Amino acid sequence: MAKFGILLITGIAFIVIVSMVITTVETAPLSTPLSLTNDPNQPRMEPRQITRDPRPITVVINAGDGGRAPGAVVGGVMEKDINLAVALRVLALTRSDPRLRVVLTRMTDRYIAHRDRLKIAERAGAALYLSIHTNAALTTQARGIETWVDDSRGPTDRSWLLAEAVQRGVIASVGAVDRGVRSQRLYMRHTRLPAVLLEVGFLTHPAERRLLLTPEHQDRIARGIVNGILDFLNL
Repeated sequence: MAKFGILLITGIAFIVIVSMVITTVETAPLSTPLSLTNDPNQPRMEPRQITRDPRPITVVINAGDGGRAPGAVVGGVMEKDINLAVALRVLALTRSDPRLRVVLTRMTDRYIAHRDRLKIAERAGAALYLSIHTNAALTTQARGIETWVDDSRGPTDRSWLLAEAVQRGVIASVGAVDRGVRSQRLYMRHTRLPAVLLEVGFLTHPAERRLLLTPEHQDRIARGIVNGILDFLNL
């Protein structure tokens, strides 16, 4: 009986000690948070990088006139040739820019109907349409650069923002007289795209005509156009 009592007391004591150990383990706080990166042999997980959509934005540039439509002709200089030269320089400037995909409505001396020019832009999924022209006037004193918006566009239409951005860009690049942004009836009313017509200078102004024939001046105009487009697109 004494042996049985001793065994019973010993068993109870063992159970009490084990219970205390288990309780201590369960309630004791962790001195160091568990982290896989604490192990120098484990690779670190880098935070996920959020990148911009890599696809370029398509813009359509129209070289005004062309083919059977020479536009203004002054001193043997045809408007259609200046328009195309500037448009080709815009294309050349943006070839290495991953942000833009420039589509020209024409790359040679050919005529394209107005609505067909707009269809090219719409089918290309363009974000905007810009038509390049060269001005003329009854007086040889008129000079400078101006941008036109179709008069059917309301005050909140994005064509106005595009016109202002392009006008700013070209004026800053060229340093010409700023004739501002204006409106008149244009064929651009047949598209919902932001669309503007840019007049890059006057063939009837002798000094401007000479400038318009130089590659350096054409480059400055093209650079201003690109800067204006990038500004409008927030790129």
